[in-house]
Amino acid sequence: MWAIVPIKTFERAKQRLANVLTEEERRSLMLAMARDVLTCLSKAKNLTGILIVSRAAEADVLASAFSTERFAESPDSNLANALTQATDYLLEHFNARGVFIVPADVPGITTEEVDALIAANSSVTLLPDAENIGTNGMICSPPNAIEFIFDGKSFKPHADAAFANGLTPRIVPGSCFALDIDTPADLETLLDQQPRCQTAIYLNRSGIGSRLSAQQRLPGDQA
Repeated sequence: MWAIVPIKTFERAKQRLANVLTEEERRSLMLAMARDVLTCLSKAKNLTGILIVSRAAEADVLASAFSTERFAESPDSNLANALTQATDYLLEHFNARGVFIVPADVPGITTEEVDALIAANSSVTLLPDAENIGTNGMICSPPNAIEFIFDGKSFKPHADAAFANGLTPRIVPGSCFALDIDTPADLETLLDQQPRCQTAIYLNRSGIGSRLSAQQRLPGDQA
């Protein structure tokens, strides 16, 4: 079982946070989240290896720091295409028997749950976001069991794709993968749920955490 961690370009990371974070803060946030994810995965006993999928220069630094493989997708690839290319690479060069797609913006994941999810997987496991709209994680064994979609609303299409291929997906709502970081509210939730992760530490040390808390207070609130 190989984990595939796609990472977008750091320069334009997390545009939905642009109204509360500067470009440099968003870049640093993305790096912190990626470190949390890779730290978690690197401790998982049920993973054979980790493949970072990115064309960003920072990906080389992360791959070196965590002793992972790194794959650069085609320049014009969307996320689904990049993951398909990465899966084909793992099949050809490492004879991978399964892949675990893990976004880089789920810093609250735990090694214990990653190992448990892998152990319980039989064909396809889907980890939806908190709204059961997007796919925040997916296990496929074999790696090409279903087609990758990942268009922001891919949870139901991924489930439908599994059923269409004669597979019954294991669906795990409310997992540690449910919280992906896209909005200021997501950052607040992370600070409450995972205060010791590297991302939360960055948010607090940089002053972003206290700044977000101040912005959340309504006029007239008592300190």
